[in-house]
Amino acid sequence: MTKNILAVAAFCIVVASCKKPETLPSTTSTFSTYSSMDAIYQMLEVKPKYVTVNGGTGGTFYGTSGTRYVIPPNCLQDAAGNAVTTNVQFEVAEYLKKGDMIFSKMLPVSDDEPLLSGGEISIKATLAGQPIYLKSGGCTVSATIPKDKDTVKGMEFFAGTANPPSADNKVNWKRTDSGGGIRAIIYNGDTVTIISDSLRYINADVFLKGKFAGLYQYQKITVNVVISGITPGSLPYLRGFILVDNFKAVYNGPFRGLDMNFNFDFFNCPVHFIFYGLVNDRFYAGVTAATPKTGETYTVTLFETDPAQFKAQLNNLTK
Repeated sequence: MTKNILAVAAFCIVVASCKKPETLPSTTSTFSTYSSMDAIYQMLEVKPKYVTVNGGTGGTFYGTSGTRYVIPPNCLQDAAGNAVTTNVQFEVAEYLKKGDMIFSKMLPVSDDEPLLSGGEISIKATLAGQPIYLKSGGCTVSATIPKDKDTVKGMEFFAGTANPPSADNKVNWKRTDSGGGIRAIIYNGDTVTIISDSLRYINADVFLKGKFAGLYQYQKITVNVVISGITPGSLPYLRGFILVDNFKAVYNGPFRGLDMNFNFDFFNCPVHFIFYGLVNDRFYAGVTAATPKTGETYTVTLFETDPAQFKAQLNNLTK
């Protein structure tokens, strides 16, 4: 790991542990058992919206989050380069909240460096099951996202490349500010528009370490994980994340593998530190809020809870 990554990781750890663990949502129903975390991800991942658009006339439509898409007329083609002017099925999905990002495995991360995101978008089109593309030479698609208070200025266009199915994160985001294509991020008062010259994963981002440099300082902290009420039969595989308050930032860099104790450096900004996983086929999770301070130890206590309620809690954490 580079020094920068360790610094970010430490920051996240500090933030998550500086406060007492937050109380998870309560439920009166009996908790379920699960065969794997994949079953939970399939249940909770963001579901795409499907819309029919005529390739000849183009069209405008909205996704499930209020994001507005514009498809220009006469801009679609098939893999052979033939113009497509008939009805095409568009599939769109938006990842604008931290719980949605985590449980869809769509983290705003570029080559293991955390990003501050304005919103992650997936857009694709098919005709009779075959992929459809934008024509070159000026054709673009736009996605206009409602701007939250956690949308930062100075974001750039990032495109996503799919990771292997076994990866913890489905997509690796890369800044694409060269190559002659048409790509842009436009601020419009209460919205942010992403313009892309291809149908793919698109994102408005800025690197966290670049934005935080000079505003926050690195701190050396320790984070411990405790599972309430039980002793697992074996050390469980837990997933941990640093959720940076007031930004769309979710980072998993320092928390991988079979471990329950972590030592890292991270910025002294407000964060939430979360862990979850299956213990004896039951879902356990915990959240701790913190502002990292050198020398401090933070504890995240995991309780059995409902995965859907936990995701909703993450979506409603401090933005």
